[in-house]
Amino acid sequence: MANDSSKTNTSDEVILKVDGLKTYFYTDDGVLPSVDGVSFEIKRGRTLGLVGESGSGKSVTSLSVLRLIPQPPGKIVDGQILFGGQDLTKLTEAQMRKVRGNDISMIFQEPMTSLNPVFTVGNQIIEAILLHQDMDYAEAREYAIDMLAKVGIPAPEQRIDEYPHQMSGGMKQRVMIAMALSSKPKLLIADEPTTALDVTIQAQILELLKSLQGEAGMSILFITHDLGVVAETCDDVAVMYAGRIVEYGDVYTVFEKPAHPYTIGLFNSLPTIDTTGARGREDRLYVIPGMVPRPQDFPSGCRFRTRCQFATEKCAQLPPTVELEPGHTAACWYAEKVRAGTQPTTDGSVAADGSVAPNEDAAEVAR
Repeated sequence: MANDSSKTNTSDEVILKVDGLKTYFYTDDGVLPSVDGVSFEIKRGRTLGLVGESGSGKSVTSLSVLRLIPQPPGKIVDGQILFGGQDLTKLTEAQMRKVRGNDISMIFQEPMTSLNPVFTVGNQIIEAILLHQDMDYAEAREYAIDMLAKVGIPAPEQRIDEYPHQMSGGMKQRVMIAMALSSKPKLLIADEPTTALDVTIQAQILELLKSLQGEAGMSILFITHDLGVVAETCDDVAVMYAGRIVEYGDVYTVFEKPAHPYTIGLFNSLPTIDTTGARGREDRLYVIPGMVPRPQDFPSGCRFRTRCQFATEKCAQLPPTVELEPGHTAACWYAEKVRAGTQPTTDGSVAADGSVAPNEDAAEVAR
């Protein structure tokens, strides 16, 4: 099960605490609140999945943690990013360079475009090692070979001198992981690290990350839109929509007893193996109506209300964040009622008693 703490060297020590983070972009279209009051924490050795549709603000959140938001037009306007006892938003750029790529590393979405095509992969890994480790070139090269071997690249002594175009997508992603882990970070941010890879390679990369995490005891912020990946790799999950966290808790609890209509909509959108059940061969896969609004078009109150089949006039007001049980919160006026839904529906709509039923297939994935 995903949130079995025995899989990593976990503790109650909080490695990263994000509190009320707001990152806005100042454009000709006005002020765009891409990240608007986001809060979460990651403990040592645990993996937090940040999940949501494209445009929810996941990548902007991760770039904010690393202070990589382009300025202008972007700016962190409020909130704290606490790491190692210090607020990263208060550090100078010189101080951030000591944190970035050293204590906190990142694997970016596209390995095909993240590697420089005119340098060998070895040169690029060695450059990162020399920047953050006290080694000479020969030592750094040996360490780079060791890292390539650790991430499962065969014949690393030869492949260290290859160029990115000589490697497959899966091998390039392994190189990116080797580069990110070469500084022995306390926190790894993985932004959709398997998006461009086929399913078999995805599984290998996810298993590799879990194995390396277990060895190093590092924490991971895993950004994805794939709930299956969250169930397989994460201990905790934060569901993000339109710049805000709408539900937060450990993976098993959120998958078993979701309390926000958006979370349930995501679960009901999952394909099922059983073609004879409620969604038989004649049924179409459930789709959440509409699209994630652009930041300049965010509605007042609950930002999901324009797509929510559970919405009432009350939802035009900003919903409270309700703690349903220790560690499980949801930002919804009707969180308790949504969570207690007992009448399954075939299309994810509101049940006859006014509640929204969770998707049992989705809960089963996290068991």
